[in-house]
Amino acid sequence: MEKGRVTLPSEENYYDETMAVAKKWKADAIRDSDGTKLDKQIKNSGLKIYNAYFPTRAHNDFIQEHMEECPQIYLMSDRILSKETSLTIAFMKTYYPDQLVPNYRDNPKKYWEVIDRTTGEVIDASLWTIDQEQHRVMIKETTPWHEYTVSFLAYIIWDPVEMYNHLTNDWGDKEHEIPFDALQPHSHQFIWERQ
Repeated sequence: MEKGRVTLPSEENYYDETMAVAKKWKADAIRDSDGTKLDKQIKNSGLKIYNAYFPTRAHNDFIQEHMEECPQIYLMSDRILSKETSLTIAFMKTYYPDQLVPNYRDNPKKYWEVIDRTTGEVIDASLWTIDQEQHRVMIKETTPWHEYTVSFLAYIIWDPVEMYNHLTNDWGDKEHEIPFDALQPHSHQFIWERQ
């Protein structure tokens, strides 16, 4: 096979560089990248052209009406040392609030865990409460000099790939693209209707 099975990413103003790499690597296709466009010259290069398609993001008008269908992730707070018999953990402290928000919608007492990491014991839900405004968990009856964590569910409200590209490329005030979970009912229907 003389060329094929290599697709190169490219964007505007990189025709010469793209074609040089395509020739060296014997690429048969070129694609655009998140947030980029291809030159007309590249589109007319004779190589296959692919465009990025994001079926589960870049439709904020839809997902803002169904934020409960954003993808979710389990996260863990930092390990915090208890010096007394009670402890407060600011569990979102090390996470980026523009990307993640805690899921308080689904019962945290059922789906979250507070764990004594020194012993491995899961703390009974009756011994902790949540301050949703401050994203904190207050734990009673802790053991001094033991470390504790909070494991919690959070919604991903800014697509991680788009967030990386947005910050790396300094896209400024471009609206953050909110992802959605294709397995959820409204999202599933929306994707099928847009095909």
